Amino acid sequence: LLATILPVIHACTDILVTPGASVDGSALIAYNADSPNLFGTVYHYPATTTTNDTHSNNNQTNKRPIYDWDSGAYRGEIDEAPVTYNVVGNANEHGLVIGETTFGGVAALAWTQTDGILDYGSLIYVTLQRS
Repeated sequence: LLATILPVIHACTDILVTPGASVDGSALIAYNADSPNLFGTVYHYPATTTTNDTHSNNNQTNKRPIYDWDSGAYRGEIDEAPVTYNVVGNANEHGLVIGETTFGGVAALAWTQTDGILDYGSLIYVTLQRS
């Protein structure tokens, strides 16, 4: 009945439970992507160590290619961090968790309207790897 009354909402969902709200003092987070293409998907980015030795690499740092999280379109490159952390799902090895609930936005700020390289999904996973 509730599903017939409420409008259809196309947005990702996060559920957060703080230690003070859980019975055993645990902090809990659940993330649900609204895209059927992502059902059952768990991303993994292993920890890495990169040498950015500018003398042996023609004075250039190592670069990381960035692809749009939704479409896979190539967006550009950013400098690679010398150390990245292990990421599974939306959490890194230090317990940092990032969720999102995007459902559109201001068209003038869309990546197709700017020179920006990082879309929201890429920003989440690059941040988790570097924080």
